[in-house]
Amino acid sequence: MAHLERFPLHRAAFFNDTKLISHLIHDGADLYEQDMHGNTALHISTMLGHREATALLLAHNAPVKIKNSDGWNTLMEAISYGDRQIITTMLRKLKAQSRESMTSKKPHLVEMLSGLGDFYLELKWDFHSWIPLLSKMLPSDVCKIYKRGTSLRRS
Repeated sequence: MAHLERFPLHRAAFFNDTKLISHLIHDGADLYEQDMHGNTALHISTMLGHREATALLLAHNAPVKIKNSDGWNTLMEAISYGDRQIITTMLRKLKAQSRESMTSKKPHLVEMLSGLGDFYLELKWDFHSWIPLLSKMLPSDVCKIYKRGTSLRRS
């Protein structure tokens, strides 16, 4: 329990104390802070099945993609515990956070694309097997990528 004292937001999530979570967030608590196991407060509330604390942390944009030291993010934890309500909420938040991340990176991406020359790239893959007739059922495909100016097109 001593480690919970160093991480007050984690402690509040552990005990599902939504009032304290709100107070700590209002006072500037770091939603990205990880404990010695790499868990964020959202990891803790998710693993313990605390819907209220999880919903509150997500409402304040707690990061869904951060992985703990075992390589699990909070969505993976939610899926492993099977709480459909939390899974659905996290999927929506992950989509919103991914969109925000992409929007913030878009100007840099456009700048990088304008610095590259125009090109055409063709990726082809075929899967084969030593088992007779299986190779005919295995997938194969060609992906073509065209770049002109700052535009990308795939066919």
